Amino acid sequence: MLAPIFRALPRLYAVLTPDLVIADATDALLKQLHMTREQIVGQPLFAVFPNNPNHPESQEAVLQCLQHALMHKELFHNPMLRYDMQSGAGYEERYWSATSVPVLNDAGEVQYLIHEVSDVTDKILFERMHQQSQEQLNLISNATKAIAWEYDIVNDHMHWGEGLQEIFGYTPEEMGPSGDSWDSRVHPDDFEEVQRSIQEALANKQSTWTGEYRFQKADGSYSYILDQGYTTYNSLGQPVRTIGSIIDITQNRDTQKALKESDARFHHLLEVLPHMAWTASPKGKVLFFNENWYSFTGMKRGQTDGWIGVVHPEDSAMVLTNWHNAVASGTTYELEYRIRQHIDGSYRWFQERGLPMRDANGNITLWIGTYTDIDDQKNQVEERKDDRLESMLRLAPVHLCMLQGPNYVCQYVTPGVYKLYGNRNYIGRSAHEIWPELEEIGFFDLLDEVYTKGRTVYINEFRAKIDHKLNGDLRDAYFNFKYQPLFDSTSNVEGIIISAIEVTNLVIARQKAEALARGES
Repeated sequence: MLAPIFRALPRLYAVLTPDLVIADATDALLKQLHMTREQIVGQPLFAVFPNNPNHPESQEAVLQCLQHALMHKELFHNPMLRYDMQSGAGYEERYWSATSVPVLNDAGEVQYLIHEVSDVTDKILFERMHQQSQEQLNLISNATKAIAWEYDIVNDHMHWGEGLQEIFGYTPEEMGPSGDSWDSRVHPDDFEEVQRSIQEALANKQSTWTGEYRFQKADGSYSYILDQGYTTYNSLGQPVRTIGSIIDITQNRDTQKALKESDARFHHLLEVLPHMAWTASPKGKVLFFNENWYSFTGMKRGQTDGWIGVVHPEDSAMVLTNWHNAVASGTTYELEYRIRQHIDGSYRWFQERGLPMRDANGNITLWIGTYTDIDDQKNQVEERKDDRLESMLRLAPVHLCMLQGPNYVCQYVTPGVYKLYGNRNYIGRSAHEIWPELEEIGFFDLLDEVYTKGRTVYINEFRAKIDHKLNGDLRDAYFNFKYQPLFDSTSNVEGIIISAIEVTNLVIARQKAEALARGES
């Protein structure tokens, strides 16, 4: 009854199951995506909407949104994320605002996710274009040397405004009235490209044209200039007149050249470091990796986008979140995570440390970071942790058994399990092979319920015969059993942990107390 109402909602909604399978969608979303309901319902989300392989971080951002809603059972909103859409053989750059809302059942478990998206691509691209225009405007505003000009295309007549002699050293008479006077003073190495761009703009009936080139001054030297023109056309679409301005940007170009030379020296310093190293812009975009990075990861030299693709999938969301927080707060960034080595596909642990470089006013001008290989130390620590954990589990009163996968293959048991069922060569064998006698009491049906439904099951005061001293002498004992689903990183059940606590003394004490209450000795 409510399905038609939901589908008619004017916004872009998709209903997902906890394992991220599409259950339904609004007509508005289908129209936006040019898809039918039959094409997407029942399909995994990322099978219907594959990720652009050049931007693997996009899928991580979507997963972070969905998993937060699943794990914390609360609304999660991401105001802007990039997720490109397939277009022919490639991908179209797209940006979205996304919100995930969990729908809980009576037991408080997530039954569905309502995922709302809004296409904000036009807004993002407009802001980007506006920023670029603003940067260009700032360049013009900061310039102090400009010359206005006007060219009558029909009559081949050039008119130069004030500033010509002051900036370039020519009088209008020395420049001459025709367009040839301009042609002869453009640097020979730049002339062909400038002419090509002008003719292309005129052929496409563009109103504006912009070019950068070198222009010869009266003393024979060349200045770098930014030339901008606005062209008008007649009713037949033929160009008739262009007006524009020339700005001397030599000083700006010299500054850029000095910065590039400084950057080159700085990058050379990073190249000779024994570690992998990187730099990033104040807003967190990676600008540079040294050769050690490319040699280890196998990424294409010079490529800086898509670096999250070589980070271990279990660590990538954490890395992106911590990096985003560091950039937002301007604090030192330090994290340990795994990076894939391209030679054999294995992962090694690295400690990444990033520092913000600031100017005299305290503004961040650059981030610089390094990776230190800590795999050997990490593994030693993990081995010591595993040894301590193993000792604790052996001494603990809780008996544990971990079963993996739908066939319930035993991966781990504590010594107490041997007291319960003897030495049955547990590791690597399925539950059916280990405990065939338990089938008649519904043991495997219980495992299926835990695995398929993801629910924890308790069985209290279960009576069993145990070999307490492992000498063949059996005695009665009572146990509280707990069958708990084991979830993977995507919230899917990947196994079962069985725990058993002996409660024999408690049961015997209660039985004695009940007997006394009945007047029995």
